[in-house]
Amino acid sequence: MAAWVIVAITFAASNSLAGDKERRVVFPKGKNTVVYKGNLPRQIAERDSYIITLKKGQRLTVKLSTADASASFKIFELDKLGPDEDMIFNGSATEREFSGSVPVASRYSIQVYGPNEDGDAATGAPYSIEITRN
Repeated sequence: MAAWVIVAITFAASNSLAGDKERRVVFPKGKNTVVYKGNLPRQIAERDSYIITLKKGQRLTVKLSTADASASFKIFELDKLGPDEDMIFNGSATEREFSGSVPVASRYSIQVYGPNEDGDAATGAPYSIEITRN
């Protein structure tokens, strides 16, 4: 019985994380802007995450570029704010740019999504995301 439970938990965990990709944002020396390229996740629950550490009040600008009409991104604070206050930006297919100051010194996750809950077809289209800190 215990072996069955371990197999089931392992299978569930690997399936839930199969399409998720996480990357730490690294800026080239002397630069405040970096661009990453990828292909949009194909499943609704999948995302590409870009983790960046910022100081309180630091300005963050993010621009998502892709031909896929259903692509979007969100920004979450990871360490200090509670679950009802950790979303910094809830983008949509029509809102693909964010610029604002962050509320606390912390790590932030910029999460890129492909298809949405409206049943749009997943394209896996290429995208680029430009991240600037000031």
